[in-house]
Amino acid sequence: MNKPQLRKRMVAGSVIAGLLLTSILIWSATSLSSSEQTSTADTKKLTERDSSMNPKEVTIRVGQQGKEWVDMYPNAVHVNDKNANGEIVFYKVDWPDQGPFGTVSIDHGVNSFNVPYVMGVMGSALPSDHPDEGIDEFDLSVSLTPSPTESHPEALHQFYALLKTIQNVGWKREIRVFNPRLSGRDALLYSQTEDGDGYSIDASYVPTLIEWMKIEDIGSHWRFYANNVYLDVTFMRDHDKMDTNQPGAYLVSLNFKNSNSVERAYFKEKDRPRYKQLYPAERKRLAKLRGEAERKISSQYHIDETYIDPDGETLAPGWIRQGEIN
Repeated sequence: MNKPQLRKRMVAGSVIAGLLLTSILIWSATSLSSSEQTSTADTKKLTERDSSMNPKEVTIRVGQQGKEWVDMYPNAVHVNDKNANGEIVFYKVDWPDQGPFGTVSIDHGVNSFNVPYVMGVMGSALPSDHPDEGIDEFDLSVSLTPSPTESHPEALHQFYALLKTIQNVGWKREIRVFNPRLSGRDALLYSQTEDGDGYSIDASYVPTLIEWMKIEDIGSHWRFYANNVYLDVTFMRDHDKMDTNQPGAYLVSLNFKNSNSVERAYFKEKDRPRYKQLYPAERKRLAKLRGEAERKISSQYHIDETYIDPDGETLAPGWIRQGEIN
């Protein structure tokens, strides 16, 4: 399986997969209709032309208005607003599957950083529901190297170098508010259990190659936050290329979203217009789940009571025992 194929699998399993499905079907249908009237030679020319139009570097900013981003890169950003009655708008930039790949600059104040070897960027907005929030989510598909394959030790090194870059500019680890507070190797081990599905792995702990090869792809997450933006890093690899003495193939996803969309996601569609009023009570309920989870595993793992949530709270299980959260 090559990296373009990995990317298709990753998009299918991404956080915004549900939103993307309609968009992809429409784009595919449009492409199919066009291809029926286009020769192979013409298609090749169109591909070469589109590739040449893409800039080497693109800047994204969560919250940026879609029109502003399109105006910055009019020949590169493709817009799709022909889905879900126009309530969802998608924006995408793609680079050639075989390279050269692009560089994406994440514009987030003091927490800005660059991501090299980007194969594609997808953004989404809900202008009818939240016009002031602009593009509230971006998803990047990233190759760890400019090559079709890389050794597994190199993949481990490059992946954690990317995580280090993220941490060096001030992004903090985020543990979902209903998950137990674990750190270091404990967090890695717990993330690979049934109860730890989707758990935030601690990027400060670099696994051995043996541990790296055992990490489940797609379902393993490295989560961060900085100034009201959340970042979820995941990876996918070719399971047919798992011999550590042979090259492997990896693809990484970086998903950025604003804090409002994170909080809204805890509620059903009908309740989301009132999420600001409802979230404080939901926050307490989630904290109770964390306390219960920590009590369940406290004999196996060390609970990191120094961890502070993005909202500044640190809800220890002792609060639950004392009845301070109902």
